[in-house]
Amino acid sequence: MTDAFGTMRHVHALFGATILRVEQPRRLPAAKSQYKIFDGPGTLVAEAQEENVPIRRQASRVLWGGAEASARTVRVADPHGVPLMVVDKPGRSQNAAVYDPDGALVGAFQQEDHTFRYGLHDAAGRRVGELKGNRLGRKFAVLDAYGAHVAQVDKKWAGVGKELLTTADRYNVEIYRPLPYPLRHLAVAAALAMDMIHYEEKDYFN
Repeated sequence: MTDAFGTMRHVHALFGATILRVEQPRRLPAAKSQYKIFDGPGTLVAEAQEENVPIRRQASRVLWGGAEASARTVRVADPHGVPLMVVDKPGRSQNAAVYDPDGALVGAFQQEDHTFRYGLHDAAGRRVGELKGNRLGRKFAVLDAYGAHVAQVDKKWAGVGKELLTTADRYNVEIYRPLPYPLRHLAVAAALAMDMIHYEEKDYFN
């Protein structure tokens, strides 16, 4: 028997692909976070969505935005509904954490100096790498613990209308070489984490 993280023999396609494309449905302000994740050839390998969001909170997000203040927990599953991981952004936080399907901590994104730079940490708090964003927060280099550039996460420009008024964000993730656990999983989760932290607040008033 194997699990989603491939701890025995099998690595799920989400964690085995070298190229991933993360897309959001074209919709107005983010009442609930939703994503589809495709591999390089375009096969759907996972879907992610926020669950159990009260109607009142959804309405507040649509009317007033405020993703930074709002906690978001996105559950990632394969197309058959098999759980793969959970990405959690606490309320009023610029950080995020990744958990396995059983709720065990995989690792965390810790913001540094109020910038688009994040330390990548394992469950014990040890630094295993860095997510280094450019000054616009659209291109993120994933570095390992030795500073080597091992993966890249880029937010794609969707056009003025989509960028300002909808949550139709798109990200490309490219893994340059095999990565150890948990760095591999943090690299895969980086697009979701950065979107939840920085871009899900878009609303009519931004």
